[in-house]
Amino acid sequence: MSISTATRRTVQLPSARMLVGGVYAICVLGVLVWLTAVAVFSDADPDRSEGPVDEIIAIATVGTAALIIGVGLSLWVLRAPERAGIGTFVLTGISVLTIVLFWSGAPGIFGACAAWTSGLTRGARPQGGAVRVAGIIGAVIAVLNVVVTVGGTLLHAVFG
Repeated sequence: MSISTATRRTVQLPSARMLVGGVYAICVLGVLVWLTAVAVFSDADPDRSEGPVDEIIAIATVGTAALIIGVGLSLWVLRAPERAGIGTFVLTGISVLTIVLFWSGAPGIFGACAAWTSGLTRGARPQGGAVRVAGIIGAVIAVLNVVVTVGGTLLHAVFG
């Protein structure tokens, strides 16, 4: 009689490309499109302090830097399976630390990368124990970042 120690998945996340790319598309590119529309179609000065132009620059810079760092770090740690767990903890930690930058999509991107390195995404090798928990925390942060971004954008559109 053999006992399997493989970790089973109860919820299957999309592939790493879809998860990380989706978070980036919604939290960064979607917001940039929205802010561009606000700058073009509103009567307010788009170049005012903390106006749409300043926000576009900040979100594009921080969000894209998070994407480059998160994906680069993920690809590096996934080269050796023993580093994947450490990478998951690092990415989850960065995701938690960047929660103050939620407007940029950075926590969601780092959280999605943590879910990827922990093996929670489709096609990845699932990890167990604390690595899995860290990946789940990263996935939750990624989903929350998307929900807050979409909800905030809709509230801003409705209530100005």
